[in-house]
Amino acid sequence: MTLAPSAAMPTADAAGLLRDLEEHAAATLTSTFVTLWSSLFRLQRSTTFLRILSALLHRGERAVPPATIVARTVDDIALVQAPLAVSVGKVNAVYRLSRHGVARLRGEPYRTVLAKGREIFHLLVSESDMSGQRAQLIFIGTDGIHACLLAAPSKKPPSLVSWLRDHAKRAVALREHLLIELAGFAPKGMAAAIEAQIGAPLERQRVSSGPSGLAAEITCALSTAAGTLVSGWYRDPLNLVAGIAAVGRDGTVHDMTSSLRRYPVAVGVEGGAGQVGATGFAALAPSVGGAAPVLQPRFRLLLNSGAYHMLVPAPQPLDPAGARAAALRAVPPQHVDEKLLDEVLKPVIVNLHERVQSPASRPEIRQIGSPPARPRVSVVIPLYKALDFLRFQIAAFAIDPWFRRNAELIYVLDSPEQAVEVEHLLRGLHLVHELPMSLLIMDRNAGYARACNVGASFARAEVLALVNSDIIPLSQNWLPALVSRLDARKRVGAVGPKLLFEDGSLQHAGMYFEQDHRGRWLNHHYFKGLPRNYPPALVERIVPAVTGACLVTPRALFEKVGGFSEDYVIGDYEDSDLCLKITSEERRILYAPEVELYHLERKSMSLNMDYMKGVAWQYNCALHASRWGETITQIMNTQVRIAKRSKAA
Repeated sequence: MTLAPSAAMPTADAAGLLRDLEEHAAATLTSTFVTLWSSLFRLQRSTTFLRILSALLHRGERAVPPATIVARTVDDIALVQAPLAVSVGKVNAVYRLSRHGVARLRGEPYRTVLAKGREIFHLLVSESDMSGQRAQLIFIGTDGIHACLLAAPSKKPPSLVSWLRDHAKRAVALREHLLIELAGFAPKGMAAAIEAQIGAPLERQRVSSGPSGLAAEITCALSTAAGTLVSGWYRDPLNLVAGIAAVGRDGTVHDMTSSLRRYPVAVGVEGGAGQVGATGFAALAPSVGGAAPVLQPRFRLLLNSGAYHMLVPAPQPLDPAGARAAALRAVPPQHVDEKLLDEVLKPVIVNLHERVQSPASRPEIRQIGSPPARPRVSVVIPLYKALDFLRFQIAAFAIDPWFRRNAELIYVLDSPEQAVEVEHLLRGLHLVHELPMSLLIMDRNAGYARACNVGASFARAEVLALVNSDIIPLSQNWLPALVSRLDARKRVGAVGPKLLFEDGSLQHAGMYFEQDHRGRWLNHHYFKGLPRNYPPALVERIVPAVTGACLVTPRALFEKVGGFSEDYVIGDYEDSDLCLKITSEERRILYAPEVELYHLERKSMSLNMDYMKGVAWQYNCALHASRWGETITQIMNTQVRIAKRSKAA
């Protein structure tokens, strides 16, 4: 067959195309025009094709209600409401048809079934996609196809926050769907989803004690891409409770009963009349919004009768650091065993900690005074809230001639809300002592390890001294005494001093590892609490590790091993992890007892909102053991052999 290009070809007749076709076949053909032909034959912008397609879509005489914009959100994103008179089944795609052509819309529609089989869809769209007169929405479903015009709104639509306030109570699942969709819809969509949840929160729902004594509450519900950490309690004196279920964004119900970890708790009685016993629970439910921040996931308290009570928590912490703190508080530490930690808490803590540690911007630098042109040691000191000892520390540094000539002093502020206060304090101390220093201001609290690593990245000297803000030297020349012991011939890679409590007793004389009753390797300080001059603590020796409160190491070695590992939470085990990384480079760790410093231990850590000794410690302990368990076993076996030989001699 030969087609003559010069011959005029008649335009297809829409009615003729559908003549003799059943309704389902006609819908299939029309759907093929929209989804396949428009792209396959590059017909998206053909005026003839668009005219035929429009005729196919509106082949009947029935009145089709228009779609309307009912709310506006960030940028040009609008919420469209489209009523459908006839069900089209599950909608697989939505297309736009206008004089600009045919294009698939990215939003996922949400269907609500009304009375008499009618349906209504809500869809987020970009208004630029719907520009032009007589723009239409085409819903492609498993049971049919539906098209409707997008009518211009009769008045200015409200903001999404206002619309949600009016509709949230009767359309909770729709609200959740829209927020998740919005978070991934546009660059500012995440911020808009957060604003909407804060501006139009769900009403908190719990079960209050009635005649049956039944009561229940969700106390923590942190939705992350790794899953939703849920914890709470229920009181069930009449054994009415069957379990707990999570409600998904599409209304699906996930029964968590078999995976609940239960433990006894005490809860307050309404009216404040004491406490009563209840059953606490924790579980890892499926993620609700993935990376989208869903601040109020929904749950059901399932009853043996088949009925249920809705449980909705208060809005959960938004920022990753606050959410991480909530995760560490979700379960009482005494009830956290290795299985609960590994299966329930760890996935969420890891996800939130990674978000806390997400790449930070370059810190602000405040240079106070003129630093040494060619420093021999860079002293890096992280600051977090506690400023009580800075006056004493800087005064002790300032009266040390060697320190003034050779040390570069770098403070890293990890609580940026204190920037004005800290800079004012340091400038005032500089006026008094004329000791130059640098202040690096982090853009957010990212933890001890990150602060130290950032400070080290600005260091200019070949040697790093990593020092806590609560370290106070007892005498001069403490720093060169430590630096001189970095002996390359003896392969010494890190040196730590003797540290003392305020009363002069031993806080640190090197660190070692010991297994507890569960077989976990724990960090311990040699001779902690014993007298300052306890004879074994006066011996310079190679040790498994030294504390990060004061650790001196070559900068090149610190950089080679990657600095402090930043995946530990708050401030436990980073120092022993660093020492083990140095050991893995066949370098040795030396304890130098001649150098004595006061260490007013953990004053700043106790001010950290995330500091939950039990859960954070257990998490870090498990991470440390999984990474270094075999190495620690070898090191401590060697220590035992050395001790036996010493006794025999």
